[in-house]
Amino acid sequence: MASNRPNPFSITRAVDLNDTQIEELWVNLKTEDDSFAVEFHHPKSKMPTYVLGAKGSGKTHLMRHQAFELQKLRYQAEGLGLRDGVKRDGYIGLYMRCSGLSSNRFSGKRQPEELWDDLFAYYFELWVAQQTLAFALELGLDQSTEVDEKLSHEIAGLFDKKIEISEYRLRAIKDFLIAAQKSLDYEINNCLMNGGVKVEILATPGKLIFGIPRTFADSFDFLKDVLFVYSIDEFENLTESQQKHVNTLYRERENPTTFRIGARTYGIRTYATNSAGEENIRNSEFIELRLDEKFRELKPQYEAFCRTLASKRLSIGGSATNDPDIQIDIDKHLATFDARWNSPSWQFIINKDPSRRPHFLRLQENLSRLDGVVSVSHAFEKLKQPKFPLLEKLNILLFYQRIARGLNLNVALDEIAADCSNFVAGKDSGSYGQSFGHYSRDLAAQLLREANQTLTYGGFETFVRMSGGIPRALLTILRSVYEWSIFENETPFEAGLISLKAQHKGVIDASDWYYNHMRKAGVQGQHVQSAIDRLARLFRISRFGDKPIESSLSSFSVAEEKISPAAREILKVAEARAFLHRIKGGQKERNSDEVTAKFQISPMLAPRWDIPMARRGIHPFSADDFNTIFDPNESSKYSALSANWTSSVTFPFRKGSAIRNTPSQPGLFDD
Repeated sequence: MASNRPNPFSITRAVDLNDTQIEELWVNLKTEDDSFAVEFHHPKSKMPTYVLGAKGSGKTHLMRHQAFELQKLRYQAEGLGLRDGVKRDGYIGLYMRCSGLSSNRFSGKRQPEELWDDLFAYYFELWVAQQTLAFALELGLDQSTEVDEKLSHEIAGLFDKKIEISEYRLRAIKDFLIAAQKSLDYEINNCLMNGGVKVEILATPGKLIFGIPRTFADSFDFLKDVLFVYSIDEFENLTESQQKHVNTLYRERENPTTFRIGARTYGIRTYATNSAGEENIRNSEFIELRLDEKFRELKPQYEAFCRTLASKRLSIGGSATNDPDIQIDIDKHLATFDARWNSPSWQFIINKDPSRRPHFLRLQENLSRLDGVVSVSHAFEKLKQPKFPLLEKLNILLFYQRIARGLNLNVALDEIAADCSNFVAGKDSGSYGQSFGHYSRDLAAQLLREANQTLTYGGFETFVRMSGGIPRALLTILRSVYEWSIFENETPFEAGLISLKAQHKGVIDASDWYYNHMRKAGVQGQHVQSAIDRLARLFRISRFGDKPIESSLSSFSVAEEKISPAAREILKVAEARAFLHRIKGGQKERNSDEVTAKFQISPMLAPRWDIPMARRGIHPFSADDFNTIFDPNESSKYSALSANWTSSVTFPFRKGSAIRNTPSQPGLFDD
């Protein structure tokens, strides 16, 4: 009977989690990269930091984990006072989401752009100052009347004009800031009807943002070495001029403050500032923490991270352990397909007559076109391995490679047969086993497809690899797999195994979700999807061809400077939206010393076209072919390009070969 427990992976977005859930589901990333580990777990660096990544890469979860609200939960769990906790941590995280600014309100309405820039800067100042004072009150900095008055006088002095408050208390100043923001909201919302905005700007940009923390640090010993971290999330929601203002603030920041800015990879519109036209420079004015890119680099650490993440979800979601500190062995709950050459999983093919297997049927058809150059029955006897159909596929591939090179085919058959026998006997000289290592995944995919079986994208390790460094993608896979397992009347992660059928359906659903939710809205987003579709179809042609161009083809290289501007723009958007992953170091081309850019299709998209997730083969695209795929204006040439790819991997493999058509022989390998 299927489980009636709620899906522990149903919530995939950090914004939908409350503070307690953020803390409970937090997972430390264990890595030897100290600089990354420190910034990931504990923001000690005074250098302003961009926390970047694709949608779902963990930016919000990370920044909320470092927020004061979560710090308080940890102090409470440890029995530690707020002041002692802050002093120990050495930082206070002041977390703010840019969606709360409603930045689109600061434009138009028949008002000049300069006015809106000034109003946004003032609004931002009021907004951040409120957050800082709220934290101060929670720390009880107003407990002493004498100290409270002193602090209030100093903070009031930061304004350009005397402010009207009932008394010199921190709470009174906070109330003033709230009232000032509400008044500004009213003026902005009604400016079109009122014909203008009647507002006094009472603070110079940065005076409150930098002055208030400095006042507190100078007044309290426990704050002297504490870093005030303004964590500004969803930075992509700000316009270019608004980002320019924030850029100016972090360029001119004053101790004890710094900034951490969370944004999607495509979300940084400018690095320019209002400081005499200066532009902020990476590793000079700021550093970057690229989450999904780093996760892809740290493969073993990322897999361990994902296992703990899934284990915590299962524990908190109601598994038998009900203890988030106990690591659940997820693998034992997932059915797997053993694709090794001597695996019993191939029994459904082994039980069939070898002479009627699809790969031999196709071989007979192809050899019949060679006009008796080689005997069909002789080829069958040399290439067959009835108990090991995956080796039969490799034998035929190696034979096709010899055909393409114009070698003596009877000699080739003897060599392949001998190499295969030695491999089975454990006496492989190296070349046969190396070929199997290169092509086994593609050949297994071909075998499954020929037998009308679904391709196997199952097992937790596969899910991790498929996620491509994006934790939300992994959670989406697990959510869909869980739901399909319930639909199949299984009890996921409780009793029995989650079937390969449920895993496959879940993976396909997750892949479709990724394809439709990661793209940019509008026409440009449609162009990206179309380009990826054309690219993936070429890779699929290669994978399921008689003689694949490359093994496990999911990656390509291209000289970016040589492609058209339109293709370059679509490539840029595809990378920013994580449809493609750039591979560091690029690709050194075989026939030259040129180093070109190298990319892989996101493994999350692989199941949509039945292409590999692993990165092995790299196809170098010419500028013209790449434009055909990525330039919307050149897509009419795609049919010809696709036909060329098909002919290159389909027997007889090359144009102009001296092969004449002959009638198919009746009775394949019949006696």
